[in-house]
Amino acid sequence: MLSLDNSYNEADLKDFDRKARQLSKLDIITYCVEPKFDGGSISLIYENDLLARGATRGNGVAGDDVTINIKQIRTLPLSARFSNYGLQQVEIRGEVLMNKNSFKKYNDALVEKGLAPLANPRNAAAGTLRIKDPAEVRRRSLEAFVYHISDYTLLPGKEVPEELTTHAGSLKLLWDLGFRSPVKEMRVFDGIDAVIQYCLEFEEKRDDLPYEIDGMVIKVNNFDLQDRLGMTSHHPAGPWHLSLKQGRVPANYSM
Repeated sequence: MLSLDNSYNEADLKDFDRKARQLSKLDIITYCVEPKFDGGSISLIYENDLLARGATRGNGVAGDDVTINIKQIRTLPLSARFSNYGLQQVEIRGEVLMNKNSFKKYNDALVEKGLAPLANPRNAAAGTLRIKDPAEVRRRSLEAFVYHISDYTLLPGKEVPEELTTHAGSLKLLWDLGFRSPVKEMRVFDGIDAVIQYCLEFEEKRDDLPYEIDGMVIKVNNFDLQDRLGMTSHHPAGPWHLSLKQGRVPANYSM
């Protein structure tokens, strides 16, 4: 599970776009932009339409098997009809979150018991995934957003569905199957200037979101083009994934 490359200003984004256009030999790149959720990273495996395994990111190569706890999260379906799209096995990446209201209630309960409150929702979500009591996991009202289909196996005789030719299409597929994906928050743009404008607009309403984000993620929308642009050993390169981080850029450009 690779990390994302980071950017902190408009110049980085334009350089990101310039390199992508040079490598692809295209005049304009189509991007998908979405929030970067601030929670605990997870990998989910669905086999024959059933949730088979859930794991944490760990060190990026090996994580903890948290399948039992993952099954306590109401926003993750225990079954989904991937077979309707010709898919036998699917790996999905996502983020487990505790929304702001649930986090406040949980911290208030800790304080009432004379215990120290947790520092932030991300720590609360990540820590909850590793506890040994599934009933307690269920009581903490975790949520999960899924944002990437990282691998899949087709059923015999089936072809890749149209939805899996683009990142935006894959998010819509997940949404239609009952997952919470950022369909409502994502936008698809031709060219980097519109991407930058959307990031600025999203910043204005970031504090009103029910969950924490720590930036925006900008992705080359077409999967074939992503493959052509490639990746390094640490993060996707080319570049086709970029995380625009909060709080380290000038003026009001703090995503």
